[in-house]
Amino acid sequence: MTSALEELRDRISASGLLDEPAAADGIVFGRAHLESAGVDVMVNVDPEIQDDDEPDFDIDPLLEGVQRILSVNETRWRAIVDETATDIEEAVGESEVSERIDLRDDLEATSLVVFADATLVALLAPRQFPDSRILVQLDEDFEISGVEVVAKDGAEAAEFDSLDDLLDDITGGDFRSTDDD
Repeated sequence: MTSALEELRDRISASGLLDEPAAADGIVFGRAHLESAGVDVMVNVDPEIQDDDEPDFDIDPLLEGVQRILSVNETRWRAIVDETATDIEEAVGESEVSERIDLRDDLEATSLVVFADATLVALLAPRQFPDSRILVQLDEDFEISGVEVVAKDGAEAAEFDSLDDLLDDITGGDFRSTDDD
């Protein structure tokens, strides 16, 4: 008997959306080419399985989500990058960057996490923010619903409810940590 996660993996494999998809730890993952960004990315498809004995979820919205983000047009992708860069630049200012270049030219997609109703895009900005990753949450219409700047390699992460909160943190205001210690 095939589990729901294995069925998701098999359907993704048959669709050709991901290279060599595998299933483990409640997700299906593989590599794909994000044409609009011109890069290969790791894609995790997360059905958000709860601790049930046999997961039950609708595969079609997940497949559609993967297909939609991988086929997003270049205009929409540039708008996502531009809005992300603008929001971060406004929050950070010039004092927090390592190298002064246009952030839009430094941002590079590295991975995607596809949920049934949202997508999380992980970006690197190696010249301006070499020790951080930028996580951008997109809603079903690929509108930005959240931006999070996290330290690389499992270091403490900071999560912000708004860009104003991010600015407060950088300028010495309130700080919210996602560290659950």
